[in-house]
Amino acid sequence: MNFQADFERFNETYPVKCKQINGLTFNYRLGGNGEKTIVLLVGGLGISDAFYKHFTAFAKSFTVLTFDYPVESCRNSVLADGIAELIKTLGLNKVFLVGQSYGGLIAQVIAKKHPEIVAGMVLSNTGCLDADMGEDAEKFMFKMLRGLKTSVRLLKLLPMSLSKRISLNRMEKNFNQCTPDQKRFLTDLFRYVYNKLTRRHELNMCMLMMDLQNEMINTKSDFYYLDKKVLLLLSEDDHTFGDPVKQALIQLMPNPTVNSKICGGHIALLLQTELYIDTVTQFINGIE
Repeated sequence: MNFQADFERFNETYPVKCKQINGLTFNYRLGGNGEKTIVLLVGGLGISDAFYKHFTAFAKSFTVLTFDYPVESCRNSVLADGIAELIKTLGLNKVFLVGQSYGGLIAQVIAKKHPEIVAGMVLSNTGCLDADMGEDAEKFMFKMLRGLKTSVRLLKLLPMSLSKRISLNRMEKNFNQCTPDQKRFLTDLFRYVYNKLTRRHELNMCMLMMDLQNEMINTKSDFYYLDKKVLLLLSEDDHTFGDPVKQALIQLMPNPTVNSKICGGHIALLLQTELYIDTVTQFINGIE
């Protein structure tokens, strides 16, 4: 598969639009015409084009919204309010929040603050914002968040070109189990994504993730309205957030469907795209 040609077709079919919402700049894509709407929430890179294949596939069955995270705010509460207002402004009514990694965490913030717009959630390989999580899970989450301070220092010191090269090299190590064609495609995709990154954007993403410690205030009652409407995709071979955090997330959500069989580490949804899309589609279509 040729990434450049494929992405150009996607870009023509679903062009980027822009809206200013509460002082935040949302560069977004909206497409499909399904009765149900999903909002694709990308992970910590914050560049939504990383999921363009998923957008295209989901648009066959659903209306799909995705966007890059705005650089104007480093507070998750502000970002969640902005996303909710964007959804309302676009007239999308109730939506399914489909979030990977950081995307799953901001989904939890949105679902707590704005239940009026949320029909369900799909959270994959993500963390937990439970106020009452166990000690082991809490230590793991705070250790991860504290580690971001080092990332911020390096981002401020290193030339941007070097920072991107280091990050891309780390990402490419995840492609070792791919076929040659898959590896070539994913390498081209992430080179494109990393080329879009700016220092301001990366610093803002680090600050958003560090701010998550202020959002560890959720309780099970916050999500009662989503009983049996949450799918947790927690790959057995992904240890990014650790087993205690996975278990805390399972306990936080009300009667979630839990699937641990989509393998591929933290980027399982990119390595097994078809299985991921089929699993998510079946779950959402099964909710009235």
